[in-house]
Amino acid sequence: MRRRTGGWRKKLGAGLLGLAVIGAAVGTALWMQGSGSGAAANSGGNQKPPAVSPIDPELEQSYVTIQLAAVGDIMFHNSQLESARNDSGSYDFKPVFEEVKPIIGGADVAIANFETTTAGKDKYAYSGYPRFNSPDEAVDALQAAGFDVLTTANNHSLDTGKSGIIRTLDTIRNRGIDTVGTYANQTESRVLMKEVKGIRLAFLSYTEHVNGLESMLTADELDAMINVADEQKMKEDIAYAKAQGADLVVASVHWGNEYEREPSSSQEGLARMLADSGVDIILGSHPHVIQRSEWLDANGEAKDKTFVIYSMGNFISNQRAETLDNAYTEDGVIVRFEIRKDMATNETTISKVDYVPTWVYRDKEPGGQAYTYRVLPAEGYKDNKSVSDAFKARMERSYKDTMSQMDVNANAS
Repeated sequence: MRRRTGGWRKKLGAGLLGLAVIGAAVGTALWMQGSGSGAAANSGGNQKPPAVSPIDPELEQSYVTIQLAAVGDIMFHNSQLESARNDSGSYDFKPVFEEVKPIIGGADVAIANFETTTAGKDKYAYSGYPRFNSPDEAVDALQAAGFDVLTTANNHSLDTGKSGIIRTLDTIRNRGIDTVGTYANQTESRVLMKEVKGIRLAFLSYTEHVNGLESMLTADELDAMINVADEQKMKEDIAYAKAQGADLVVASVHWGNEYEREPSSSQEGLARMLADSGVDIILGSHPHVIQRSEWLDANGEAKDKTFVIYSMGNFISNQRAETLDNAYTEDGVIVRFEIRKDMATNETTISKVDYVPTWVYRDKEPGGQAYTYRVLPAEGYKDNKSVSDAFKARMERSYKDTMSQMDVNANAS
């Protein structure tokens, strides 16, 4: 039986942290409190999620609740590599994520799209676009920030060939982070199962293409090592997840057209198929700009809802107004889900969804040669003395444009 899902309005966290000193208490408040908006129906005729009845306090003990946080593309371009390089030749990317670390680390499960490889530097040099190969320290930073799952199926999965796929997986897993989407060899299942506080989550990850690099693998290797989007395989994976007792199925899909702020008809069609097949949450990446979120009726049933965000934008990259003449590539969003399971009935619901819009800060310190990068929560800019007025205006634009795409108008209470 499909799980009923529901969302109601929830305020976003405020408190943009300073670039020099990180306030852990303020960051924690970003998760626990709020001053923005939560999930609901956007314009364009979307229907609001089903209402969720208040829970009797005497029965509350039968419920288990967890928080899932999701972000979009994580990329390291050449100027970011230069920024993180120390005089000793090592790298430190950890400061990039300090301002959002309390939010990411505050979730029970945090997931991101890792759109690069870590093939080492014996065969490939460290590089950004067009063939990404990042230092292992990039994964150290994601571990320190609190990420638990990295999706690795994207158009850059094959940038450093077969050996790059394998070493990237080793790099990530050796740091205690799970992966889904690419594999070192043929596996029994393409699904990542994780149990958190008694709630069984299934994670799936697919990409529409690999930049024409398919010839770097044999046909059998490509089939085994990269989850290239295929409807039959997707349906098989969803069925497998359900057979394994998944309470919630989360599909990450690398799809669509770069820099387009509206999803393509292909994205919408694939989202419909995934919803009708039993996926509960669809997380989109690849366009590098924010695309809308909404709730879909699964199989035409208003009581069965699937949440989809077609693109979560760039969590970190060097794409921005100065490099692409496209300010929307500076925008990202942390989507946060409250997932609740009734341990007595085994019914699992998405009880809340909210959004923390983010903006990529890039500037040079006085006398500095390399840029400083930070992922900043886009709210709180008015009171932040560490950010220039010009950057505050850009963050305000980013926040408004991101929230205009989010599903925030209906209240399901």
